[in-house]
Amino acid sequence: MRLIGIFLPCLLLIEGFDLKEDKRKIFPVDQLTNVKQYSPEKRINEKKIEEKLRKQEEDINFVLELGPMAIAQFKKYHPLKFTLSYIGPYQTTAILKTCVDVHHSEEVTELAKWLLFLGDDIKVREMPREVLVYLQERLSIYI
Repeated sequence: MRLIGIFLPCLLLIEGFDLKEDKRKIFPVDQLTNVKQYSPEKRINEKKIEEKLRKQEEDINFVLELGPMAIAQFKKYHPLKFTLSYIGPYQTTAILKTCVDVHHSEEVTELAKWLLFLGDDIKVREMPREVLVYLQERLSIYI
């Protein structure tokens, strides 16, 4: 019996802080080229980066608690900027916190559709009014 190996490229991501845009970003590893260390004069202190991240966390306007079924759906598909923080034993519950730009209608629409995809194993802790209005309009077509 002869086995043939097939290489399937997997998407590896790294989370980092973009110094040009002053925000946390997720970078695909296969797109990183010409990586260099910043010169000592241009480096930013780790405390300053943490302070900037704390200020960005104040802008969080969308918080969900996910149960096991919603976590399974999340693993099937989720926007790249969303990450889970597991809060339960055996990773059965998780919290998702993010900032939704309510002035960008496409982002609101995509988020609402994605929420419906997650199913009913979620608890909304905080949600922008614009997302709630879109969900109500969307669900009203079934009545």
